[in-house]
Amino acid sequence: MADSNSKPKPKSMFRKFWLDVILGTVFIFSVMGLFASVTAFRVFDLFDPIGEAFADMEMTDVVFSQLRETPTVDDRVVLVNIGNRSRFEIAMMVDSINQHDPLAIGMDIFFLEPKLEDSLGDALLAQNLGKVNNLVMPLKALCSDSTDACGGQVSWDPFNTNADLAHVNLITDAKVQEDLKMCREFPPSLPIDDTSVPAFAVQLASYFDADRANAFLESAGETEVINYRGNIIDYGATEHGNMFFALDHYEILEPYYDVATNQFYRMYDPSIITGKIIIFCYMGEHLADREALEDRYFTPLNVKYIGRAHPDMFGGVIHANIITMILNDDFIGQLKAWQSWIIAIIICFVNVMAFSWVYKKIPRWYDGVTKLIQLLEFGTLVFLMIYVMEFFSLKLDLTYALFAVALVGDGLEGYYGVVKNSFTREGRKELFRVSKI
Repeated sequence: MADSNSKPKPKSMFRKFWLDVILGTVFIFSVMGLFASVTAFRVFDLFDPIGEAFADMEMTDVVFSQLRETPTVDDRVVLVNIGNRSRFEIAMMVDSINQHDPLAIGMDIFFLEPKLEDSLGDALLAQNLGKVNNLVMPLKALCSDSTDACGGQVSWDPFNTNADLAHVNLITDAKVQEDLKMCREFPPSLPIDDTSVPAFAVQLASYFDADRANAFLESAGETEVINYRGNIIDYGATEHGNMFFALDHYEILEPYYDVATNQFYRMYDPSIITGKIIIFCYMGEHLADREALEDRYFTPLNVKYIGRAHPDMFGGVIHANIITMILNDDFIGQLKAWQSWIIAIIICFVNVMAFSWVYKKIPRWYDGVTKLIQLLEFGTLVFLMIYVMEFFSLKLDLTYALFAVALVGDGLEGYYGVVKNSFTREGRKELFRVSKI
């Protein structure tokens, strides 16, 4: 008969240790799932690098705005600000630009219906758009919340007769139209009315280099991270202004008069137009307009991380950044959701194993040792996210891993102190025993 006071065999202790490690890991992920399901707590926002406390900042934003060298100007793309000009004036701008043989013109502007008060402008705009080689008109995908089916909103038909349609949808965190929008990703194509419609920037890039644009579409996922390189002149709103040439409406419509020669001259150099991709878009009443919010977004290039007050980039400039990314083969990879979960599980499992050893062998040191390890791990993971982004152009989503690291110390105490004791007779007795005073 076995001795009831004999100590557990080493093999039995080894099995119990690993069983505790596995069950402890399961317990911590169960707690994570519980908190994540209670959306009112917004627990993931606390540890997600896109945290509320950092006004939608990601740690990798530092790479875009601080660590990269100032890029060279990309003269393949030129932006034209329409301001608040009428359709007649926009038609004149299109005609002026088109006279200098641009490679393609993209209109990041909707003309949804005819204007009875400007019928001449409508007619002239339709006529001048019809003269453009490689014209791209915008399409806005309108997707149902309950299905993946998308319809499309386009400009009035006479403006589209000579155009390829491409969607201008960008992915933001805005819940309603009035919210300020952070844009980091875009869909390379969308299924609209049973047809795969390429993104506005992808369609424009295809005229410059069809092979690269097609290769990108073939390899792209449902969403792609935008590799931002710079802005138009923005008076300090971003770290890398002056990446793209931009013309203001008055530079095209209002030639200057030279008294010496008694002649009128254009205010822009036609050579910057020839053979280039031209994007007509709204960029404020004028290029120096810092107050305009229409079609304006926050981007990782924003100079302010915390308490951002003003968006820094117009939609047309975002499309220009995507074009540059495609033509340069300069993409940012990102982990799939299951890969992020695998990393989180591995990190959590290793932590539970190490913390369980501390809990059993040196319990008095548990709180101090585990908290120190957690701090070191937080710093290491953040550094790893920035390093990998900078040198390998890979965006690591370590949200779940950070959350697991934050919970593992106290969560493991909960597992040993509550869950495990609840399944032992001694633990239940101790819980309900009332000590005499």
